Amino acid sequence: MKKLTALLTLFCLITTVLSGCVLPVEETTDTETETTAEAVTVTETETETETEEIKQDEKMKRYFIFRIWNFRVREINEFKSIVDTAANTGFNAIKVHMPWHLIQDENGNIDYSAFDEMLDYVINVKGLPVAVSIDFARRYGDKMLSDDEIQRDNKGNLCVGDVNYKRAALSFASDTATEKAVTFYKDAVSHFDGKYGKNILFYLPAFTQYCETEYWCAGQYDYSDAAVSKFRSELSEKYGSIDKLNEATKKKYASFDEVEAPSCSSSDALGTLWYNFRHEMLKNFIDRLAAAQKEAAPESKITIQLGSVFDEATYLRCTYRFADLCENADIVWFDDAPLYDHNFSMDYVRSSLPEHVLIAQEIDGPRQYNASEEAYLNQGLISYQRGAAFLSVANWEIDDYYFRYEDVFKKIIETWLCDDSPEVIEIKDDTPTQKIKLSEMFKKKSPSSFITKYNKALTDGGAVKITVIDDLK
Repeated sequence: MKKLTALLTLFCLITTVLSGCVLPVEETTDTETETTAEAVTVTETETETETEEIKQDEKMKRYFIFRIWNFRVREINEFKSIVDTAANTGFNAIKVHMPWHLIQDENGNIDYSAFDEMLDYVINVKGLPVAVSIDFARRYGDKMLSDDEIQRDNKGNLCVGDVNYKRAALSFASDTATEKAVTFYKDAVSHFDGKYGKNILFYLPAFTQYCETEYWCAGQYDYSDAAVSKFRSELSEKYGSIDKLNEATKKKYASFDEVEAPSCSSSDALGTLWYNFRHEMLKNFIDRLAAAQKEAAPESKITIQLGSVFDEATYLRCTYRFADLCENADIVWFDDAPLYDHNFSMDYVRSSLPEHVLIAQEIDGPRQYNASEEAYLNQGLISYQRGAAFLSVANWEIDDYYFRYEDVFKKIIETWLCDDSPEVIEIKDDTPTQKIKLSEMFKKKSPSSFITKYNKALTDGGAVKITVIDDLK
């Protein structure tokens, strides 16, 4: 017994600094000694676990995701074949598209079985995590959304597009439409979280016919009665009198009821007010969905997907103030064209985001303008190099085009999903800076001049911190 005590004393002398061990002052019983040894073992295990967590934090997990569309519910063997091919290439996650109307019919009946079968295969058979994309653009004509609950363009036409079939986008200003969507979304998240939990990488609510979390950029939206009425009401609340509004906008309205919502391209005072109103409607809907998701699954992640945070259609998308849109999101996803300056877009996005928000990029193809193996490889490598945690490929069926680019995907995987991946180019205190005013972006409508300035500030192997001044508020 004394020998055991002496050994423990020597052990504690050696490890006092590291473990805070207290030297024994008297001989202990066998039971006490066993308890002490167990405590040391537990402490060592906890330390090892904490160390491993630190290592994981320092070496961020990256995902390369293959997206599978379900504008029609895929036959399960077809779905399995796509998943098998993507997994064999090296993709380490699958993104599954789930149209609202294919889960909840126009009478309100809900059936998740077809998508459960898909997720069961990916998660339980292939051992891969899944990203769930809930598509709120319903098949036009069903009873779930009336014409009064659908966005309209500035000519009064319903926001209905022939994208795989006639797809209608709900109005973010319609209280009834958004309430239906939020209620369904909460139910869907609760269902999938209950079955698959942490095997769901994230949930992504999408609104447009192109499955993005924004206004559809194929036209000017939203000029529905619900939107215009709310716009007038908010102007009345903001200015109090029509004279003050006229003074601020240099208009000559006799009453708020006469105020017309301007073109989305208008950058005068009223145009800025209209842009901010549209932004507010979009943000409010995103925030409500985020709150519903966190209530249903507190540990889950919510993603918003943007066609671009800055391109010639951004004023239509209403995404200039993207950092504000993702205030309650965990991931922001954006889809740049093959020849976009990805150095600029990645630095622009990560310079502006709240610290908790992760970045994702999407490679769109394979039939995009100027698509090439070089362009897609460049986009993939740069995305990870400048801090992306997620990268996906979309609009790629498993066909001849896929196999033409398969080596490109493997090169991206071999470079960035390996144990010895390159270092990320960080934005540091001494990184060159570029200031951009959102009002200038809104007026110019094109990123070209800002990208030119960015590249003048960019040094070899470096980054540029882009400070965005939000003067559109």
